[in-house]
Amino acid sequence: MADKTTEELSKILEHMRNWVNTQPHLPKDIEDWLLLRFAHSCYYDLEKAKVAADLFFTLRAESSNLLKDRDPQSTQMQKILSIINIGQLKLPGKKNIWIYQINDPGLDIYEYILDAKLFFTSTDAWLLENDDLEESDTVIMDVKDISLKFLTKFNVSIARKLSKYQEEAIPIRLKQVHIVNAPPFIDKIYGLMKPFLKKELTEMIYFHPPNSETLYKHVSRDELPADYGGTFPKMEDLNKSVVQLMMKHRERLNENLWVATDKKSKNKDKVQIETASFRSLAID
Repeated sequence: MADKTTEELSKILEHMRNWVNTQPHLPKDIEDWLLLRFAHSCYYDLEKAKVAADLFFTLRAESSNLLKDRDPQSTQMQKILSIINIGQLKLPGKKNIWIYQINDPGLDIYEYILDAKLFFTSTDAWLLENDDLEESDTVIMDVKDISLKFLTKFNVSIARKLSKYQEEAIPIRLKQVHIVNAPPFIDKIYGLMKPFLKKELTEMIYFHPPNSETLYKHVSRDELPADYGGTFPKMEDLNKSVVQLMMKHRERLNENLWVATDKKSKNKDKVQIETASFRSLAID
C-alpha cells in the first residue's frame, strides 16, 4: 500500500482519537504516533486497528506483573540482561529485524517471567523512540543454548497472554519468524506454544538447525549481525544499544505505561478474534 498523505493521516488520526474518546476504559493521553501505528499495522483497516488497540491496552492491564519494576538497573533486570542479547536493526526499505539471543547453556539463570518482562521493556523503549511506519518486521530467535530444562521454567498463563499480545496487539507488521540453531528436540518445546498460536503466525515460522545456511534464503546475510555472518555489529554490541535505549526511557518505563482501566468498553462492534488450530510449520 502506498504511503498516506499528511491529510489522509490527519483524518485517520482524528477517526482513531474520536473512537478512543468513546471508550471509557482506554487512556485519553495516547500519543498520536501510537494511534497511527495501530492503523498502519492493520494496513489502515480502522476497524481492525481499533480491535488491536483495545487488545493492546487491555492485555497490558491484565499483565501488570510484567510491567512493574522494570528499571534496567534493578537486580532482576540485570539478571536477565546478563544472559540475553537483543538486537533491533532498522534497514533500508522500511524494514526492521528483531533478534533475540539466549546465552545461558544450562538455563541456570534463565527465568521465563523475567524473559517476558524484558520483552515488554525492550519493545516499549523501541516504541517510545521510533515513530517511523515500517513496512515489515522480521523476528529472529537464537535458541543455541535452549535445553529441555526450559519445560520446567515455562509459564502457561504468561505464555498465553504474551503470544496474544505479540500476534494481535503490538503495532508492527510481522512478516517472518526464524528460529535459528534449533536443536532436534525443538518440537517438544514448541509444542508448549502451539495451542496459543494462530494459523497466520505458524505459517510465518521457519526452523533452522545449527550450522545451517537456510536463514539466508529469507534474510540477506548483509542484513545480519556479525554473529550470523553479516555486516552489522555483534549481538553483544547491539544489545548495549538496546540497554542504552531502555535507560533513556527509564522514567516512562517505570510508569503505569499504556494500560486500560477496569471500565468496560462500549464498543459493541469489537471483532472477536478466534485462535486457530495448529497447522504444519515450514521447516527448512
